[in-house]
Amino acid sequence: MGSIRDPPTMPLAAYLWRRIRQLGVQSVMGVPGDMNLELLDYIDSVDGLSWVGNANELNAAYAADGYSRVKGCPGVLVTTMGVGELSAINGVAGAYTENVKLIHIVGTTGTRAQKARAMIHHCLGVDPDHRVYARMSESVRVAHCWLDDSRTAPGEVDRVIRECYIHSRPVYIFVPMDFVHVPVPAALLNSPINLEPKTDSEACISAINAVIEKLEKSSAPAIIVDALVHRFGATGIMNTLLEQLQIPTFTTPMGKSIVCEDKPYFYGVYNGQVSLPGVADAIEKESDLVIDVGFVHSDSNTGGHSRNMPSTDQCILVAADYVQVGHARYESVYLVEFLTRLSSSLTTSPVSHPTSHKRRTPTLPRPPVPSDADSRHITQSWIWKRIGSMARPGDIIIGESGTAQFGFSDATFAAGVRYITQIYFGSIGYSVPAGFGAAVAQGEMQNEGGRKGRTILVVGDGSLQLTVQEIGTMIKMGLRNVIIMVINNSGYTIERAIHGPEQGYNDIAPWNHQLLLSAFGSKSGEVNSRVVDTKEGFEEVVLSPEYTDLDSIQLLEVMMDRMDVPWRLQAQIDLINERNTRMKMVESGR
Repeated sequence: MGSIRDPPTMPLAAYLWRRIRQLGVQSVMGVPGDMNLELLDYIDSVDGLSWVGNANELNAAYAADGYSRVKGCPGVLVTTMGVGELSAINGVAGAYTENVKLIHIVGTTGTRAQKARAMIHHCLGVDPDHRVYARMSESVRVAHCWLDDSRTAPGEVDRVIRECYIHSRPVYIFVPMDFVHVPVPAALLNSPINLEPKTDSEACISAINAVIEKLEKSSAPAIIVDALVHRFGATGIMNTLLEQLQIPTFTTPMGKSIVCEDKPYFYGVYNGQVSLPGVADAIEKESDLVIDVGFVHSDSNTGGHSRNMPSTDQCILVAADYVQVGHARYESVYLVEFLTRLSSSLTTSPVSHPTSHKRRTPTLPRPPVPSDADSRHITQSWIWKRIGSMARPGDIIIGESGTAQFGFSDATFAAGVRYITQIYFGSIGYSVPAGFGAAVAQGEMQNEGGRKGRTILVVGDGSLQLTVQEIGTMIKMGLRNVIIMVINNSGYTIERAIHGPEQGYNDIAPWNHQLLLSAFGSKSGEVNSRVVDTKEGFEEVVLSPEYTDLDSIQLLEVMMDRMDVPWRLQAQIDLINERNTRMKMVESGR
C-alpha cells in the first residue's frame, strides 16, 4: 500500500490557526462579523481548538487577558474591522500596560476594496482609508502584520507571535477577506517558532557575578517580587531561587500570589508607606541590599509613589530585559535566563556571608486589630482576609478594580492559589470577562491533569454593570467552577472615598442581583443565588457543600456599608491629599 502524504499546501487561515494551537491555545475569544466569518470557519478544522464567542468585543479582550494570565500562552481574540476592532481596544490597552500576551486577529475588507478606497460599511467617511484603524492601535501593540502576500504571510505570522512572547504584550494580525483561502506551504508548520529572547551571555555572566558579590557583602538583604516575574513565565524559577536565598521576601500588590506565602522567609506586601506596620521600615531602613525583581513602579503598586528605597548602590534591579547592579547596567539580559543561570551559580558556588556579623532579619510587629473586628456586619477589614482564607490550592481569585485591589493585600493565600487583578491600567468592568477567561483556562488545565479548583470572582455592584453580559457567556459555556461575589455597597465606593461621597455621579441604578443568573439563562439561577449581610451568614454559605464542592455557577451578593473602605485605600488617599496640599502651599508661596 502506498503512504498517504500530507498535502503540500494549506489555506492561509488554516496555517494561522494551527500555529496558534501549537502555542497551547485551546479557546479563541471574539465576536463574529461579516469580515471574519470565513476566517472563523477554519477554527473547527484544528484539533483541540474551539471558538468561544463573547457578548461583545471589549469583553472578548478582557477574557483573552484573563485566559493568558492563567495559561501563560497568549490569549487570542478575533474581531471584524473597525467597529469590532475599536470596541476591543480598551481591553488590549490594559493587556499592553500590564504585559499580558494577546493576539488580536482582525478580519478586514479585501485588498481590492482597500486599494479602491471603496465606501464599504465599517469604514470612515468619504474616500475611506481602510487601514486607518491599524494606526489607531499602534500604541497598544508591540508588532503587527498584514497577511496580504502569500509568499511572506507565514513568516509574518511567526514574526509577530515571537514578538508577543519576547515583550509579553499584544500583537495584531490583519487578515483581508480575499487572503483567507490562499495556499501556503504546509511544511512550514514543522519548524517551531523560536520564542526565546537572545540574552547577551557575557553581560549575563557579568550581572550574575555582580549580584553574587553584592550578596556576599550584604548582612541584611531583602528581595521584592513583582508582576513581571509572572508575565514572563519566571514564577517557577523565582520560587526555586527564593528557596536557595532564604532572605526576607516581599511582594507588591501586583505581584501577590507569585511567592508561596506560607514560607518562613515571606514577610508580606510592600506598597511604600501604604504597607502594614514594619514592612516599609524592613526594606527602607533595615536592609542594606534590596533586589527588586520584575518591577512595575506604578502609583497603586508603590503606595502612591511613596517608596523610600535605599540608595542606588544598595539596590539591584532585575527588569524584563536588563539587570542593574548599583550604577552598572547590563543590557539584553532577559529575566528567565538570568534567574535560571543565577540559581545554577548559587548551587555550584553558594553565597558565603561575612563571619564578622550575623545576618539580620527584620522583626515585623503584628498587624493592628481593626476597631470593627467584633462587628456582626460584614466589613472591609474582615471580608478580604476571609475570602483569602477560603481559597484552596488550585483556586483562582479575580479582584475588580476598586476596594478589592486594596483589600486583598491583607489576605493570605495558600500555596497554589492564583490572584488576578488589573491594578496598573485599572479599567472597571475588567474582572467579570477576565474571570470568564480565567475559568475557561482553568478548565482546560484541569482536563490536562492539573489541579481542580474554583474561580472566585469578586466584583463591585458598580463595576459589574459595565460588563455583566459575560455572565451569560459563562452560562452558555456550561461553566460549573465559578463563584461570583457581588460586593453591594450601593455605587462607586472607591470614588466616594476619593471625592464626592454624596455626589450623584457616584450613584448607580439599583439592580436585583438575585435575578441575574436566571436572566442570563441559568435554569437553577434562583436556587444558586444568595444574599448575605452578616459574617455568620457569609460563613454559612461559603462552608456549604454547594461552595466547597462546587458543581454549578453560584452568585453570592455581599451587602456592605457604602462608605466602608479598606485601610490601605484610605491611607493612600490621605497620603496623596497631604502631598497635594503641600504642593499647593509651595505654589502659593506660603
